[in-house]
Amino acid sequence: MGRRRGFGEMAQMKNKGNWRSGFESVSSFRMFYRDWRPAGGESHLPVIALHGSLTQGGMWLATAEGIGGARFICPDQRGYGRSKDPDDGDAAADFALDAIRLADALFIDRFTVMGHSFAGAIALQVAAMEPDRVAGAVLVDPTVRTTKGAKANLRVAGERPHRFDDLKEVVRFWKKSEEGRWPVKKLSRFVKDVMDMDDEDAPCKMPFESERLVRLRSFQASEADDYFPEKIAKKVKSPVLIFRGGESRRFSKEGQIKLQGAFPQKPRVVICPRSGHFPPVQDVELFEQNLWKFLRGAK
Repeated sequence: MGRRRGFGEMAQMKNKGNWRSGFESVSSFRMFYRDWRPAGGESHLPVIALHGSLTQGGMWLATAEGIGGARFICPDQRGYGRSKDPDDGDAAADFALDAIRLADALFIDRFTVMGHSFAGAIALQVAAMEPDRVAGAVLVDPTVRTTKGAKANLRVAGERPHRFDDLKEVVRFWKKSEEGRWPVKKLSRFVKDVMDMDDEDAPCKMPFESERLVRLRSFQASEADDYFPEKIAKKVKSPVLIFRGGESRRFSKEGQIKLQGAFPQKPRVVICPRSGHFPPVQDVELFEQNLWKFLRGAK
């Protein structure tokens, strides 16, 4: 499974901290997670970081290491990476309950929740479901969609490439298919962290099965769809930080205005001008500076 570390294995990162990993039984499946422990202990609340629908928990490795001083719990969500697929439960509320049960299993009482892309709605569901436990919510280029947009995403899901010949091919794919600027070294690290790969010269694949993505997109295009962050926002009491990629096709300026106006208290919004849908990789310094400031203020 490439760069994924087994349970109990630790990786030291220039004295900033170390990674641990393991499995926990949540809901009806076993969830794999990575756990960044900062050197010197935890002086800030931990972060439960939820990945987008095209990646897995490894997308947060570089961010956690870059921040350094906060604990990051980065699960592979149901049907992604090394986590099992329970074959049902595709609602944002189902994913949110998984995150809450992981926090329970790890004895984490209070935390900040962060979600990228479709997980923006999931992070808000966590905050709405556990208002006394969530100190803050961070939304990273969340998707604010229409029914028409959801149906278009379903069509694209069935056509999206799943397997690649080697690292070079998959790097070219990400750079071509995603808008915004991709720093060469950051993109290479990102791809290695999120793709299912054993070697740079060996074939690799996306960190999920094609059927899993199609099933998710089918739910989002159905009448049961609950991936509407602007609706969930009305129930969120905690402080909120929103990142938007200045060149993002998924989160437009209009979507930003619609979303930020739905919260009971005005959220802080940071525009990452060089970024498309992936600010943590495409506008690293700006993203990490603002995230760290928010995390230090979470209580």
